Amino acid sequence: MGGAMKVAFLGYGEIGATVLGPLAAQHDVAAVVTHRPEFGGLGEGHVATLAHRHGLRTLFADDLATAPGVAGALTAAAPEVLVSANWRTRVPEDVLAIPSLCPLNIHDALLPDYAGFGSVNWSIRNGETAIGLTVHIMERDLDTGPVVHTVTVPIAPHDTATTVYSALLKEYPHALLTALERVATGATPTPQRAGGSFYHRITEADTRIDWTQPTTRILDLVRAQSDPFVNAWCLLDGRKLYIKTAVRPTRAHRGTPGRVIAHTDGGVAVVCGHSWSPDADGIILRQVQRPDQPAGPATDILVPRTRLS
Repeated sequence: MGGAMKVAFLGYGEIGATVLGPLAAQHDVAAVVTHRPEFGGLGEGHVATLAHRHGLRTLFADDLATAPGVAGALTAAAPEVLVSANWRTRVPEDVLAIPSLCPLNIHDALLPDYAGFGSVNWSIRNGETAIGLTVHIMERDLDTGPVVHTVTVPIAPHDTATTVYSALLKEYPHALLTALERVATGATPTPQRAGGSFYHRITEADTRIDWTQPTTRILDLVRAQSDPFVNAWCLLDGRKLYIKTAVRPTRAHRGTPGRVIAHTDGGVAVVCGHSWSPDADGIILRQVQRPDQPAGPATDILVPRTRLS
């Protein structure tokens, strides 16, 4: 088993803090770099708070390429390994070259598939049955570089982004510590296979429901955008309506996509898909929410013969 190594850490948010705690317990964390808590409007100060509690030297940077003094401080720390966990901006090549052994990143997907952003959400909305974590050597391009260690996590048919994220979060510490042990013992990383896929950041525009899509696609979108992520949404009378939860109906409701049919199955039946398609069974909306209002039963808002768009 490899011994403790000198590490520099780049991380942010809940994921970053989940990794930093166990990392600091087993290795010498010489420097921590994190984004300001208000970075990107996210308000996630987890890493800074934890680093302060552990008495770790902490620097703040939105972008390593422009943050004064950060690259110099990392160089002075002389780490053997640079560890990145939920770092939100590109890491320049001169920073990647600082550690004497390697720079490592932990990504929430089974690379090379689902490189980039929002992998949990994209995986669920695409109907995937598994996701995972990949610890890999960092290169200039995001989420490329040879793989040191992977962990696979199943996605059950009714899992949401919330439950999958929670399952992944539990795997982060062990996945990283295992990868560091492999680095310390000289294990050879495995090059990523050719191909794969890269996904862009999800915006609210990407989560709008298209009622001409089949039942499974819309249900997958709703569960992929569960709280605390931006929910799937549509328009009712020209105003946004967020869909919190939905289920498949006990019998098909077909006709014009987006038409509200009835209060049934513990919610509100809405037509979706093309009536001639095999998966155009409609969906049952259970919990919905207007912007700036509390979530509530769909039956309190939606009445039959109205139309969603």
